[in-house]
Amino acid sequence: MVRPLAFLPYLKVFEAVSRLGTLRGAADELHLSPSAISLQLRKLGDATGIVLFERNGRNVALTEAGRDFSRTVSQALAQLSMAVRDSGRHDGHAHARSLSVSLPTALGVAWLSGAVVEFAESRSISNLIINEAIVADAVDWERSDIAVVYDNPPFAGRWWQLLSEVQLKTVCSPVLFPRLDLQHRERRLNGITLLHEDDGQEWNKWAIAARVDLQGSARVRVPSVAHAVASAVQGRGIALLSDVLTGSYLNEGRLIQPFSTAINAARAYYFVAATDRADDPLLQAFVTRIAEFLKPTKN
Repeated sequence: MVRPLAFLPYLKVFEAVSRLGTLRGAADELHLSPSAISLQLRKLGDATGIVLFERNGRNVALTEAGRDFSRTVSQALAQLSMAVRDSGRHDGHAHARSLSVSLPTALGVAWLSGAVVEFAESRSISNLIINEAIVADAVDWERSDIAVVYDNPPFAGRWWQLLSEVQLKTVCSPVLFPRLDLQHRERRLNGITLLHEDDGQEWNKWAIAARVDLQGSARVRVPSVAHAVASAVQGRGIALLSDVLTGSYLNEGRLIQPFSTAINAARAYYFVAATDRADDPLLQAFVTRIAEFLKPTKN
């Protein structure tokens, strides 16, 4: 029989391992030894009776039961931190709060800016500032409390958490669909312009996976994904983009996905913040809410 609340001392370690995916990463963050991390996880498993992790090489992966427990723990810790902070206010008056968030341009335009504004309204935040940056190194940390970046960890000296992995599919305006040669054994794009923001390697990777000939197609390198989205909607070419960015356009019929082949992007979306702000209840609530906003658009 599980002794009530016997697991509470081990939740901080569990949260760190769940978020980082490695014992070493959690040990470094919490200034503990890996053996101490393992011991606390074992005691947590014994106290709850739940099999929380399974080994994946040198890393650990949450079981299905572990993932459910992790979501509950993250929300509970955020609520407890909020309760402690609120109880420490001496004047009894609500303080005007501010929040500064950095977002990738395309993701902000697609849906995230609206989600951030809604979050601020729900929390009665009187001063919301939205900045722009794509990768963590470009974030102005003097002006940003938390960032969503399209990048790859590790982010030195920062706390981070995965928001969404990214899969890329071809999208184009419906007006271009008749030009695509999808019936021929060697499928071709028939000269439709390829829109990309990298050096073209993602298009080459996709072409191999989809067995599509790219010969004859011009290539246009744009400064950001936002430009690729806009150009595709305007019928100026075909782009490799994520449903996270194009969901609303696909639902409205302004874009279509002519091929079913998808490839993994070279980067993913992450929340990033200063390490000493990782336990801030407002930032934790922000992470939880934005992740919830994203769920309906996932594949």
